[in-house]
Amino acid sequence: MQSTVHLFNTALARLGGDQLDLNISPQEQNTVGRICENLFPHVLDMTLAAHPWAFAISRVPLATLAAQEPNPVYPFAFELPADCLKPIRLDGIAGVNRAPAFVIEGNTIRTGRDGATLVYVARISDPKLWPPHFADALAWGMAGELASAINNDPQKQQWCYQNHRIAIADAAAIDLGNQNPVGNRSGWTAARFGEEVF
Repeated sequence: MQSTVHLFNTALARLGGDQLDLNISPQEQNTVGRICENLFPHVLDMTLAAHPWAFAISRVPLATLAAQEPNPVYPFAFELPADCLKPIRLDGIAGVNRAPAFVIEGNTIRTGRDGATLVYVARISDPKLWPPHFADALAWGMAGELASAINNDPQKQQWCYQNHRIAIADAAAIDLGNQNPVGNRSGWTAARFGEEVF
């Protein structure tokens, strides 16, 4: 996707609406452009948080916060990164006796051990970094929001949301397929099919 205006125009086209001028900022254009700009952050965050997209994965060591309320199970507190939409895991820290490895309390993540490295879904707002299938799902989400905000058409909104869910599922499947296209085979399976086992 070249720009957010291209994304907005894709969403508007799915509703049969007018297109925004690619050379002018949406805020400067008209009411439709301003509505697109206002709805976009919400739709982007919701679509990013729907799946651990490979392009949006970030990894950062966390600094311990001082003077937090004591918690005997999770004594160490860390501030979540500002761009964190969805924590995935803490590298090197596992849960114990069915207790989760971490808990989220407001803008803080708490663990049972110090020295945590957080793997999370980050807010990626640069359209040039979005894979095509993700951008397609995002455009369907925008179309759903615009169907209500501009057209006040609940039936069209439901149709757009349904396509949004389908597009997210398709994009997630493609994303997962690209992350590990050749699955790991056990030594037993490799030997069974005549492959060398090291």
